[in-house]
Amino acid sequence: MCSSLSCRKEYDVNDFSGNLKPYLERLSKEKAIPVSDTVAKNFLERNASKEELIKLMDAKKPLLRVVAYRAIVNRSEPEYFDLLINHLSDTAKVAWWYYEDAGSYFSVSDLMIRKAFDKNGLSPIQKKVLTERVLLEHSYLDISNWMIQDIDPDEKYYHLIKERAKTKSKDCGNQLTSCYALSKFRKKQDAKLLLSVFEQNINGYCQENIFKSIEIFPDTVFFPLLKSYIQDKLSEKKNLDNNVLYFVKAVAAYKNSEALEILNYIAQNNTYINKGFWPPANKTYVLKALKIHYTPVYDPLIKEIEKEMNPCDLKSLISEITNETRAGNQQKW
Repeated sequence: MCSSLSCRKEYDVNDFSGNLKPYLERLSKEKAIPVSDTVAKNFLERNASKEELIKLMDAKKPLLRVVAYRAIVNRSEPEYFDLLINHLSDTAKVAWWYYEDAGSYFSVSDLMIRKAFDKNGLSPIQKKVLTERVLLEHSYLDISNWMIQDIDPDEKYYHLIKERAKTKSKDCGNQLTSCYALSKFRKKQDAKLLLSVFEQNINGYCQENIFKSIEIFPDTVFFPLLKSYIQDKLSEKKNLDNNVLYFVKAVAAYKNSEALEILNYIAQNNTYINKGFWPPANKTYVLKALKIHYTPVYDPLIKEIEKEMNPCDLKSLISEITNETRAGNQQKW
C-alpha cells in the first residue's frame, strides 16, 4: 500500500495546455511564496480551469502546488476543503516570506492550511475536522502549534499537549504555547511541570503565554512567582513592558486580598513604558483586569480608578472588555 500522495501521478509543465504552459514555466522559476511574477499568477488564477488547477496540485514542483491551491481558494471553488484534507501529507518544503524581511521554509500542507484560514471560509465543522486530522495524524506540521493554542481542552489531545509542554525548544513560544493549552485542562498534577517551565522562562521573551496560562489556571503554586516578578519592576526608571496587561489579568484571576495588594501597587506606580501617550497608563490595565475577574474584594480599587477616568474613556473600556470576552469564547479553529 502506498500513501495517497505517493500513489498520485506527478505532473510536469509539459502536461498542461499550451496557453498555460508559458506561465507555468515562469512560475516554475520562482523561489518563494508569494511569487514575484504576479502577471503569471493572475493569468493562472483567471484562465486555468478548475480541473487544471486540481491537476496542478500534483505538480512535480512543490511551489506550483501551493500556487495552484491558493488560486483554488481565491476563486472559492467548493472543493477546496476536501482538496486540503487530501493533501495534508504533502510535507515538501517551500520558502514563504510572511513579512518583507522575514521568511522560512514550511511544508506545502502548512501553507495550504494557512491560505484556507486566511480566506476564513471554513465552517465550524470543517475546522473541527481539520484540527483533529492535523493534531492526531499530522502533528509534525508547524501549524499544529497554532491550533493547540486555540482549541478547547479535549482529552484526546491531552497526551500530545503535555509532551510538548515538557519539551524545550529553540523557540520558547512553542513550549509555552503548549503550556497554555495544558493549563486549560486545570489538572493539579500538571502544576509542578508548568511552574518549572514558567520559572525557566519568566525573564525571557515569551512571558505573555506564562501570564495567560496562570490566568486560566490560577493555582496557588504560581502566585509566589507572580509576586517575585513584580518586585522592583516599577519606578521612574523601570517600567513593566507591554506584558503588563497579561500580568495583571493573571494576578486578578486569584480574586483575593493578596492579589488586590499587587494590583493596587501597580495602579499606584502609574508609570508609562516610553514616557509618552502610548501605551495606556497602568491604571487602565488594572481596571480592565479587575472588571474581567470581578469579585467584591476589588470594589474599592475599581471605584478609585473609575473616579479618575473620563466617562467616555470608561465607556470605551467597558465596550472593549465585552468585545474581548466574546472573542475569547470563540475558537480560531
